[in-house]
Amino acid sequence: MNEEYAFVKREFGKETYIGQSSPLGIVRGPLYGHLGIKADVFMPQVHQLGAHLVRLFLFWDQVEPERDRFGWGAVDTLLEQLEPSDEVWITLNTSSRWATRHATNFQPPSPALHPEEFEHFVTTLVTHCQGRVRYWQCNNEPTNPLLWEGTATDYVNQLKVFSRAVKAADPDAIVVLAGAVDAFHSSADSQNPDAQAEHAFFDHLLRESADDFDAFDLHLYGDHYAIPINIEVVRQKMAALGYQKPIFCGEYNGPSFFNFAENLPILQRLFERMIAHPQSDSQAQAAQSEAVAELYEQMATLPPQAQMFMEGCSAELEEKRHRINCRELVTRSLLALSEGVQKMLCWNLANEKVDRYNLMHLLFDKHKLLDYEKGVFKEPYPAAETFRRMTHLLAGIEQVQRIEIPERPAIYLFEVRRRERGPLLVVWERRDTFGGEEDPAVPFEWPWSTSKAQAIDVFGEAVSVQVDGGYLHLSVSVTPVFIEP
Repeated sequence: MNEEYAFVKREFGKETYIGQSSPLGIVRGPLYGHLGIKADVFMPQVHQLGAHLVRLFLFWDQVEPERDRFGWGAVDTLLEQLEPSDEVWITLNTSSRWATRHATNFQPPSPALHPEEFEHFVTTLVTHCQGRVRYWQCNNEPTNPLLWEGTATDYVNQLKVFSRAVKAADPDAIVVLAGAVDAFHSSADSQNPDAQAEHAFFDHLLRESADDFDAFDLHLYGDHYAIPINIEVVRQKMAALGYQKPIFCGEYNGPSFFNFAENLPILQRLFERMIAHPQSDSQAQAAQSEAVAELYEQMATLPPQAQMFMEGCSAELEEKRHRINCRELVTRSLLALSEGVQKMLCWNLANEKVDRYNLMHLLFDKHKLLDYEKGVFKEPYPAAETFRRMTHLLAGIEQVQRIEIPERPAIYLFEVRRRERGPLLVVWERRDTFGGEEDPAVPFEWPWSTSKAQAIDVFGEAVSVQVDGGYLHLSVSVTPVFIEP
């Protein structure tokens, strides 16, 4: 391969300096110490996977169930298990049965009835944590009506109070803007009214809340090859307003049910069934369960791209989904880090078993890294081993750069610079997510400055690599390969 035809992207924001702490972390799960879920000791499992950054969710009702009556059980269980090198990101849901517009102890959170009570609550919580929680976020994905019952203006007003309280209690804390889903930034949805509404919501937040947050949170569940453009759109939105702030990824994983075109008609039918008639919360939940239950009755006739997300699918499809999951943990991470994302948190460590007829179970349950039941961590899934392998190989990361090869645009090649370690290359070929593994590997060569090289893939399997005449020689497929001296 002729080196002069390759180039490294060096535009603003494309060279990534990560700093002293690792950018890779893990989300604990959707619930921690709330609604009967145990506040457990989980950091040993996070450390075993090579991470020291964790994100978890707390609820106002959980910590202050009545005015001025605080329950610190879950918070203290978290704080007591932390090591000095650990970083914590808390997403605080403003769900309360006494203090918010919509009385609830779970979802959806809504604006505080009295801002001074919310400010007192946040100040008390952040003060209690004594600087051991670095990242604070007010609610999550506010364009989702299940996760925020309010307007963009409501969120702006609440964020102002939240940010003021956090900074007063801990001036070194980082305030993270509530998460945006990456599909919201897709230009392909520019004619979709829902997408337009999401654009308008975050445009309002970015314009009106510039002084009230330190980092933007972008969730990367969509098309992983659209990650660079989605990140660039966020930067363009901030630049148009005259500022730039770091971009974090508070959630990512893949594949997801909605990533496959074959599954979109299935989702459409599910949603149509669920919203056919006005319903109470209990009726809506029952309609959801009935719709998913009917889907299970039709399971054998569904596309394999849908079956692999369902409980009880064939062993062949289960293993295939695991392989895709392992690949996408790495590809999503490298694509985002090479575009300057500073923190990436994998969804999720573990969660309690739930009814398989719950829609969220269908969409997200198989993203968990560890099996977990009744407060006990069990066997790791293959993705956990891949995550551990990736954190080890990326330890000491300083820069991630994508090297584009114009004559071979399907080749994705990344150079990772690491403190006190030799360079690391990561390479794969872009192919169809579901069927691409069936295509044969193709030869690849690249300039190499040392006489030896070793390579493993995301599954930990050794990959044959030779060094000859100052070039690496190996075969490349849809599976990412890590290459070291």
